[in-house]
Amino acid sequence: MTVSQLSLLALLCAVLAVAAVALVVREVRGRVPDPAKPPSRIATRVQRAKAELPEAWQRRWRHLLITAGAVTLVVWAYTGWPVHGLLAGGAVIGLPYLLHPGSAAQARIERLEAVASWLNHLAGVHTAGISLTQTIRASAKAAPAPIAPNVRALAERLRAGMDPSAAFAQFADELADGVVDHVVLLFQSHAVYKGPGLADALEALAVTIHQQAADARDVEADRSKVRKSSRMVSTVVFVVVIGCMLNKAWSAWYYTPLGQVVLAVLGAAFCWTLIWLRRIARTAPDPRLLDPLPTSVPATAGGPR
Repeated sequence: MTVSQLSLLALLCAVLAVAAVALVVREVRGRVPDPAKPPSRIATRVQRAKAELPEAWQRRWRHLLITAGAVTLVVWAYTGWPVHGLLAGGAVIGLPYLLHPGSAAQARIERLEAVASWLNHLAGVHTAGISLTQTIRASAKAAPAPIAPNVRALAERLRAGMDPSAAFAQFADELADGVVDHVVLLFQSHAVYKGPGLADALEALAVTIHQQAADARDVEADRSKVRKSSRMVSTVVFVVVIGCMLNKAWSAWYYTPLGQVVLAVLGAAFCWTLIWLRRIARTAPDPRLLDPLPTSVPATAGGPR
């Protein structure tokens, strides 16, 4: 490498190091989101990607990001080439998704079952004669784990005086599932018309959602064998690539500027293939019935499509 290339590489490493340190400090300190403010599009995508992992990995999300950043810097510094470091960091982040290809579908099933259980709880509390907003606020502490953060955020919005229809619409946006939209439409309708029979409607909707979750479990049982084969193939390819990169006799050409470009293209193509396989094997949520809320303005009630 020439002196100018080394200087540029050193500058890029310094920028990446500063960004990594800032990310580490931000993640370690943590953030307290404003429940009345809709999350940004990037934050929403990050939360959905995080939700596709098993609960144990979700608790280690910050450690995973910190480890990926550290691995990126170490490999970059060791090899002297940026693409090697970026691919190593990406491999650290992608490893949990590779090991748990069906976690997204399992998480959705558990979320549906949690929604159904929550509706049953709401129906039982609402028969005591309190309002829907009071019922939701009272249920926040006992909400099932898969939807507990969303229910608590909804309760905080209602407690802060936010318009109920807007708060319900934001709750639907967070879960982004047509099944939840049915629940939100029921909430919004009752908030406007205050009609009787809400407890019966909640119980009937809970039975329907429980049945949808049971059907989804049957489908996922058939898909598990295919996912297991896909995971084994991906793991073998991953190990072979690592072995080739560690053997400089095979990978010496990639330690050149042109080789870095080719390696970046091959790495991006491999990542895209894994993402594509994961998407086609994913059980898609039911189509949305409510228009997504804009992310740049305060939440307003979403209308039906």
